[in-house]
Amino acid sequence: MRGTLLLLCALTACTVEASRSDHAITNGTVDTGDPAVVALVDTSDIVACTASVIGAHTAITAAHCFINRAPHSLRVAFGSSLADATFAQIADARSHPDFDPATLAHDVAMVTFRDESPVAPLVLDTRTIDASLIGTMFRAVGFGVTASTAADAGGKREGMAQISEVTAEEFTAMPSPSQPCRGDSGGPALLASDAVAAVVSRGDGACSDHAIYARIDVARAPLVDPYLADTAPSTAHTGDACFYDGHCSEGSCLQTHDDPLLYFCSQPCARDADCPAAMECASDGCRYPEPSPGALGSACDQDPQCTSDTCRESVCTISCVLDTSACPAGYECRGVGNGEYCFAAADDGCGCASSGTSAPLWLVVIWLARARRRS
Repeated sequence: MRGTLLLLCALTACTVEASRSDHAITNGTVDTGDPAVVALVDTSDIVACTASVIGAHTAITAAHCFINRAPHSLRVAFGSSLADATFAQIADARSHPDFDPATLAHDVAMVTFRDESPVAPLVLDTRTIDASLIGTMFRAVGFGVTASTAADAGGKREGMAQISEVTAEEFTAMPSPSQPCRGDSGGPALLASDAVAAVVSRGDGACSDHAIYARIDVARAPLVDPYLADTAPSTAHTGDACFYDGHCSEGSCLQTHDDPLLYFCSQPCARDADCPAAMECASDGCRYPEPSPGALGSACDQDPQCTSDTCRESVCTISCVLDTSACPAGYECRGVGNGEYCFAAADDGCGCASSGTSAPLWLVVIWLARARRRS
């Protein structure tokens, strides 16, 4: 591939080889329209990526936006800039099943947000992208910077680019005169009738020569269509994770008491027998006993099952390597492998939980000596 590859998300969103840094639309203009093109921002309101709203609770973006980043650590920003944006919490994300973080092949992801979109969605382009579209002009839209050396991300911009090459999964675009830059990852290629045909994946380091877009038409069958089916209204059942009000078929989508990021479908009940086997009856319906699945202390097999995105020793946990006080009450900081994580404090046999802090050796020696004298 020509030139140095540049991941077009924010620096904080991706940790790949050092030669790949990230970057908005160059030679573009301020875009006060395209309300369905949104920013994905972190808790510090730094633009991580761009996305396109394609449903009441759904957006499409690049998979590499979630490399080493839990989906719920990002929010969707609706507006022409972060200064006038309204926000929605991301509830779920799914990357293409064949996404390769090393090569960025199949760089497409789907996102669900909890609050209903305040804007009308874009449609997905239904045509097959092939060599006949080489030379076609399209609009690129994003919230990134205007040049590789700039630091002006956060405002929506648009510009024109041209398809120069088409491969089985991607197409290459050359600036005409614009191309994506840092912060534009996941942003749309808007072809005829402003339909989303592809999402920004990467480009050259100077944001001046070319950009690579992941095609949506070839991602429909393995990712887009199944995800839309799985997250459609009334498709989640009691006990399933739910991502928005209306997702559940039998009852309401209840937030757990022990983790504000977790929601599960519930149903009215009078006794435990009215609920699925793993749940119990509470005053507001069926709930999981704490720790709720995915919460701190719950069982897990892999990182994505935990809201902390950290599964160690088959338990959802959080790191305490830099701050031993990070563990909440009832948990202690313990070493696992090369790190330290919070686990439920061990019972020392006296009916009380260990604080995780051992008594100094000199104090133990004195206590033993006194015990011997008393005997």
